[in-house]
Amino acid sequence: MADADGLSFDYEGRLDSRPVHPTASVPVALPENSSSAAVNVAPSYDHSAATVARAERGRSFRQNVYRNWLRCLCMKHRDDENDRFCTSRSKLDSIPLQSKERDRKNEKDTRSSKVGPIPLDLEIEILIRLPAKSLMKFQCVSRMWSSIIQSQRFVSSYYAMSSTMRSHRFIIAFSNGESAKREDKRLFIFSSSYEGEESSSSLLLGSNDTTITNVAPPLNLDMTIPSVTVISFSTCASVHGLIGSTRSGPFVVCNPCTGKVTMLPCSGAHTSFGYDPVDDQFKALTQVSPYPYQEPNVLVHEVLTLGGGEPSWTRNKVTTPVYYTATRKLCINGFVYFGAWSPRNRIDPVIGCFDVRFERLSFIKAPMAVVCLEGDSILIEYKGKLAAIARHARHPYKPFHSFDLWILEDVKTHDWSKQTFQLPFSLGLGTNMTSPGINKAGEIIFAPKTLSRDVQPFYIFYYNVERKDMRKVMLKGIADDEQFRRRYGLAGDCYVHISPEHVESIASI
Repeated sequence: MADADGLSFDYEGRLDSRPVHPTASVPVALPENSSSAAVNVAPSYDHSAATVARAERGRSFRQNVYRNWLRCLCMKHRDDENDRFCTSRSKLDSIPLQSKERDRKNEKDTRSSKVGPIPLDLEIEILIRLPAKSLMKFQCVSRMWSSIIQSQRFVSSYYAMSSTMRSHRFIIAFSNGESAKREDKRLFIFSSSYEGEESSSSLLLGSNDTTITNVAPPLNLDMTIPSVTVISFSTCASVHGLIGSTRSGPFVVCNPCTGKVTMLPCSGAHTSFGYDPVDDQFKALTQVSPYPYQEPNVLVHEVLTLGGGEPSWTRNKVTTPVYYTATRKLCINGFVYFGAWSPRNRIDPVIGCFDVRFERLSFIKAPMAVVCLEGDSILIEYKGKLAAIARHARHPYKPFHSFDLWILEDVKTHDWSKQTFQLPFSLGLGTNMTSPGINKAGEIIFAPKTLSRDVQPFYIFYYNVERKDMRKVMLKGIADDEQFRRRYGLAGDCYVHISPEHVESIASI
């Protein structure tokens, strides 16, 4: 890595401490041009005195380089402040310009020769502003930095900084299709920022109106996870900086920023993943027995608690009335929501509401239009509230040109509001489109459920509910070249899952 002043750093050094406690993990295949994951390498011990001395000298050199780099950042910040201060006084100061520059240079030389150790709190403030991938490598600098970066307080502060100061990431996840070879199956996770969109005009086919097509920044392939696939009814969503993926087999949790993957000891097909912001804990709710088709009187669940500074996982039992899940799960402000029918299948529509903190599952009465099979109605987060998009055209071969937006206004009274919107142009077949939610501007996002079977650009649409207009955005780098498709064996329907407001985190479970 090289900074603006041309300093380069060696990231390949080892920790001068023993490895951190490992988590249950699986091998992760990173892209060839990626440097996202920090790898914990066990130190090799050489009893030769010369080898030990060289290792100590190399470690001391790296520490000195990093600390000098931090000092340079601090010096540059102070110099910039002094420059601005001197500039503001230039009109009132009668000292000749050459004399002022000479005095400033002498003062800078004097300061640089007397710079002492950087205070620990200042080091932490600098570290917390660095990219997550750099922090994973910076754990190799010293035992102290490794301890700081892995501390729960630093992890929480880093997420708070990311959510307020950094641009949120646009996450796209997909697998290479059900018909791909077994050894080729894997989950791909791409990401990009919202910054730097370019606009161009394009004529809509079959329309006399001109629409604006934005070109988003190219997406980066953050990581791939072997042997993991997602389909239409799978959930692969961002929850407080982590990505939880449901499918047959174990439940998978990964962090695209650090490259770490964890397999939870629960069934992915029957698991909901949520986060408790009060106690700073991740929890997974899994239905263990019996299953609805066995016509039981009650359903038994198991809650797996993760994080919160605890090194081990804890389990609790939760019993609920019988329900039949109809939609994907969605976590909003400490609650996991999903559409279901209870107690009678396809007759009594409800919204399942799992309180992550208190581990209680309750049900909210819902309109019939809100709870439909995935595709006819879609649950999203709308301005901090649960909402559902219900298509008007229920026939699978009719175009998607209008929809109802149902918003849960009051959880206690089960009060819903409804708004109807007409799209400026059709989005094609309704069953081929979905909505991952909204962006910061409050625009509703629509996207295809699958990648095209041939090599074509991937487009998404942003509908502005205030202006009643829609813009089209082309995402570059989403399997839009033949070489990528051949290399990873993309075949059949490759279902796409989007998290539009992912926040960078260095958390792990």
